[in-house]
Amino acid sequence: MVSASKSIILGVTFILCYLFTSAQQTGWNRLNSELATLNDDSLKVMAHYKVSTELYKSSPQEAKEIAEKGYQLAVANKMGEIQLSFLNVIGVIESKLYNFDESINTHFKVLRAREKNGDRKGAMLSLLNIGNVFNVSRDAKQALVYYEQAMVIAREIADIRNEANIAINIGNIRAQGALKGSKKADVVDAINYLLKTIDFSKRKAPEVDLYNCYTLLGYLYLKNEDVLKSEYYTDLAIDIAEAGNFTYGICYSRINRANIFVRRGQFELAEKEVEIIRQNIEKSGLHDLFDEFNSDFQKIAKAIKEDDKDIVLTDVDSATVADAEEMELLRLKVREELREKYETEKKELENKNLLLENAAIERESLLFKLLLSAALTILLTFVIMLILLQRKNVQLRNEKQNVERARDEIKEQAERIHEQHKELFQADRFRSRIFSVVSHDLRAPIANFQVLLSVSKLIDLPADDIKRTLIAIGHEVETASKMLDELLVWSSQQMGNESLEITSLAVFELVEVCKSLFSDRLNLKELDLKNCVDPNVVIQGDLKRFEFILRNIISNAIKFSYLGKTITVFHEERPEEVVVAIADEGAGMDNEKLAKLQDRDMQESYLGTFQEKGAGIGLMLCHEFANRMGWHIRMESKIGLGSTFYICIPKHSISQED
Repeated sequence: MVSASKSIILGVTFILCYLFTSAQQTGWNRLNSELATLNDDSLKVMAHYKVSTELYKSSPQEAKEIAEKGYQLAVANKMGEIQLSFLNVIGVIESKLYNFDESINTHFKVLRAREKNGDRKGAMLSLLNIGNVFNVSRDAKQALVYYEQAMVIAREIADIRNEANIAINIGNIRAQGALKGSKKADVVDAINYLLKTIDFSKRKAPEVDLYNCYTLLGYLYLKNEDVLKSEYYTDLAIDIAEAGNFTYGICYSRINRANIFVRRGQFELAEKEVEIIRQNIEKSGLHDLFDEFNSDFQKIAKAIKEDDKDIVLTDVDSATVADAEEMELLRLKVREELREKYETEKKELENKNLLLENAAIERESLLFKLLLSAALTILLTFVIMLILLQRKNVQLRNEKQNVERARDEIKEQAERIHEQHKELFQADRFRSRIFSVVSHDLRAPIANFQVLLSVSKLIDLPADDIKRTLIAIGHEVETASKMLDELLVWSSQQMGNESLEITSLAVFELVEVCKSLFSDRLNLKELDLKNCVDPNVVIQGDLKRFEFILRNIISNAIKFSYLGKTITVFHEERPEEVVVAIADEGAGMDNEKLAKLQDRDMQESYLGTFQEKGAGIGLMLCHEFANRMGWHIRMESKIGLGSTFYICIPKHSISQED
């Protein structure tokens, strides 16, 4: 019964550890992914701590390496408190690696540091950790010493949760000693202590701890010859285990119930309990439990066979270690032979079933053929008549469909011609506008430059006049250059040379790129461009086209903003779309200008607040690129208050076709 109580705790711990670690990633890969986004050393230290604490149960050696590296970083950055946290984690990991001496030494370092800092709760947790290490290393006497010291502090600082946890640990040690020994007084003391801890467990401890209390009380009362109370607490433990579907808990508590039935001489009920345990093990797939409970099953079978209700069922096996190992090898061999026999019989059964199925299929096929032949003979006459009638009907139906198809084709051709005419008309208007703008915006700087050269040949112009004239020509050339860039982008799309490359776009970062690109113009007008987009916002779209749209709208916002104002870029998350908005505090537009811009056609260029010029085709290309990706752009504006441009990006309707 002693080792059974230990196995209960270990079994439940195993389940919790398994559930915790099943979703974990490889430690170093996870850490590297965390560090990739961090620049601050203190955040890197915390990333090491986070990964090591989440990993130590599943991969203790890897967690130890990560924690030691994090500890070194914490020392280098003089982060005193986190250093102690790392040492505490390393101490816990050393215990899981069975390096008990190293674990205890590490926890003592943390204990002394916490006592020096006056950290009472931290000191209590260090004492609890030291007690846990001694308990795991099978030194119950030393574990009890440190548990009791931790209990004193827990009561002084009124930490009821940890007081309950420590009380349960002490109760486990007392129960183990009482179950191993022969003194009735020790059993009574252990029972009394566990009864006191139940109140703590009900108020603050999880049900796993409450289950442990009930199970240990069931074993202790059985040893104390109080079968009724043993049955009462064993039933409570079974209820908790079955409610939580704890296979280990169900088996360990039900084996004690079988012990109780043996003591009462109710051998049939004991045999039923054994069968229930077997069914639970089989259902859970934890077949190793058959080996763990095999000696218990044998002893219960012996008690039933000999009709001896006074047999005391314990976990102490009289076989030697060598005998136990030989028995384990024998069980392994038997299990393997049974598995092979099962697989062979299963395969033979499958082959027999397959032969029977094939025979049945052949019989059904033969019967079907006979019936089919009879049916074909009877229906042949009707089919010939139907074919003749159907042929005539098909001929008439085909003629009707051909007429309808021809009508539909003529209608589609007329619609295509109309659309092509409309597109040619718009293209002709656009080309006329393009030639007009090109002839003006390219000829103007060239003509001015020619005048400057002609005059400079005739007379010596002052250097200030030449510089001023060249600056003016430079502004005109800059406007013409921007217009040519936009025309090149547009012509590339019109010629079909570029296809959409839909990818994930980080809006915040692209806004920052634009902010850097326009820094000179922003400084010139003393403008503040605020990037209020959430760094986590990601959209799907074509990078080059989105960059063009973003640059063009921000450039227009700078162009029409007054000196010292603010341009704000923000986003709105909606159920069906993400909206990226650019708002300025500039000149604004009246309803007539706003309506022209909404027409998505080439517009007349307007001078900016510093008399900046433009070609008037940028916003048209923005509309065209947005429509190509399944987006749309809308605008709001008031004269003197500024304008807001909304780029509306549907979440599920982005086209990825060329």
